[in-house]
Amino acid sequence: MYQAITFDLWQTLIADTPSIDKKRTRYRILQIRKVLAGEDIQVSVIELSQAHQEVWEQCQIKWKKARDISFEDQITLFLNLVRPGLAKKLKSGALKEIEKSYAQAVLLYSPRTIKGADQTLRELRADGYRMGLICNTGRTPGFVLRKLLSRFRLLKYFDVALFSDETIIRKPDPRIFRLALKVLNCPPSRALHVGDDLKNDVRGALRSGMEVLWIEQPEQRASAKIKRIKSVAGLPRHLNKKPGS
Repeated sequence: MYQAITFDLWQTLIADTPSIDKKRTRYRILQIRKVLAGEDIQVSVIELSQAHQEVWEQCQIKWKKARDISFEDQITLFLNLVRPGLAKKLKSGALKEIEKSYAQAVLLYSPRTIKGADQTLRELRADGYRMGLICNTGRTPGFVLRKLLSRFRLLKYFDVALFSDETIIRKPDPRIFRLALKVLNCPPSRALHVGDDLKNDVRGALRSGMEVLWIEQPEQRASAKIKRIKSVAGLPRHLNKKPGS
């Protein structure tokens, strides 16, 4: 029935916890403070923490409109919230160190893979499906998430991997789904999207003309018409299920 299957990333193939995210936040702030101190710029942990939070809040304004900003622009925003005009004042070496600390925290304090994700992708690849990844990014840019997925040995399964800090379009905008399908050379009617978020994944994919399989979340309620599974590990079984069974 399907030629291609696209996947969400967070809470679909990999999962995070608030405690790990807090460790990443602390790492970013302390490392960036160190870099700035090396440039004779004294900034408190509180100031950096406030700027870190304000970046998230300003990004959310764009995210609500299914738009994003590039990683470079997010760094510029962060630094200028710390000190107006700071981004332009920094030497290129210091700026690169800050970008590295900000982006690569996820590699030091890593999420986990969802149980069964690797086996599912391996089986689907063996069955001949073309596969894509469509990910809304937060603080971690696509180029680092690719490194993380390579570490988890998952990236190799995808024919295309789209990240919103690179496309500047976010789910649920149907254009990001269509962009993936264009690379996969697959019409929406022959494609399935798998994800956990009712708005970003389900609504977005349906608006693009794709079919959807929702990974059920206890805190979200969905129409009974939406097809669902408990975990990505159940996808091969769902695809092989005979109609009416």
